[in-house]
Amino acid sequence: MRITGFDTFLCSYTFPEEKSWWGGRWDMDLKGVRFNAVILRVRTDEGITGLGEANPWGDCPAMEATLHRLEPRFLGRDPFDVEKLTVHTADAQVNSALAAIDCALWDIIGKATNTPVFRLLAQDGDFQSKGIRTYASGGVGYNWFAKPDQVIEEVQRHKANGFTAFKMRIGSAWGLAGMTVSKFADHLAKVRAAMGEEMDLMLDANCRFRTVEEALEVAHILEDLRARWFEEPVSPYVEGGIAHYQQIRAGTKVPISGGEGLNSLEQHQLFFKSHAYDIVQPDASFIGLTRAYRVALMYHQAGLPCIPHSWTNAIAHTANAHLVAAIPNRVMLETQQIDNPMLTDLVDHPIPVDKGFIDVPERPGLGIELNEEAVKSHPFTENGIFIPWPR
Repeated sequence: MRITGFDTFLCSYTFPEEKSWWGGRWDMDLKGVRFNAVILRVRTDEGITGLGEANPWGDCPAMEATLHRLEPRFLGRDPFDVEKLTVHTADAQVNSALAAIDCALWDIIGKATNTPVFRLLAQDGDFQSKGIRTYASGGVGYNWFAKPDQVIEEVQRHKANGFTAFKMRIGSAWGLAGMTVSKFADHLAKVRAAMGEEMDLMLDANCRFRTVEEALEVAHILEDLRARWFEEPVSPYVEGGIAHYQQIRAGTKVPISGGEGLNSLEQHQLFFKSHAYDIVQPDASFIGLTRAYRVALMYHQAGLPCIPHSWTNAIAHTANAHLVAAIPNRVMLETQQIDNPMLTDLVDHPIPVDKGFIDVPERPGLGIELNEEAVKSHPFTENGIFIPWPR
């Protein structure tokens, strides 16, 4: 079998006003107005195709161009050589493109051998495809200036739908709203009271706290609330970022998680050796299934869990579901909660969530094919998932 070409597709979904969502920097509100998708389909001379999805958070046409720039080096190659064909570089954009290619090649291998991808990855036979716990990953619909209590209503809805864990973010711009750690503590307490003790609570700061000291203040609040983990409290990408994580880990009992933005195995190895994380969160659409599985094994050997990041669209989410099914240190799978139809519409067999749990199908490969009518119904509009607000 030989690779004969790449097909790429760009998609967008613009949220209606009432479904927009929020993030921020210290002094700037950011409004989530759309979601984008960068889709890859790899073709072979035997008619078997494979699907992958690249990171959609940046310049999507540039990512598409990178995929086609890489295409000639894959033409005529054997997709079964996936590991040596997708070796990471020092270029983050190239690595994200390689991640999509990596997932697509695993999809092809699975279809060619009539085997689901999770069985191919878990060569030791240690997999779990049924009854995988998922968590509701949201807490982005609320903001500090108009609807701070929306997150309380949201967690009650997830609880009613059977989810047993909920991850929230820290709201819109703290500086503009006069938000303090003390005020945020009161808000977190309301969320914990609404969800009850039977649900796990997680907080994702999206690297937004400004100092180690500020992050530790929040970490101590999370300890009291018995949080499952505290995700990306500060930026790991600045000078001294790893040392900051070491200090936060040393100063709190709540587990510290991260790693979604690390775009190579080498970066993950550096953070692992530095003991930066209690929980690692690779994403197959950021570093590929091959390297994400290796990262999970690295942490497993140290007795630490891997809980993959999964916050893009249907193809990436399916790949991450296969990853969770395959890794020995599995815990649960992240499930995006922003009413993004591309989380399901883009493929023929999206993985349904039933009362907070999923079953990864035994269909060959990733078990999905592209829904081209849905792709056409979500034409690409423009880059930028967030926009500054007011615009």
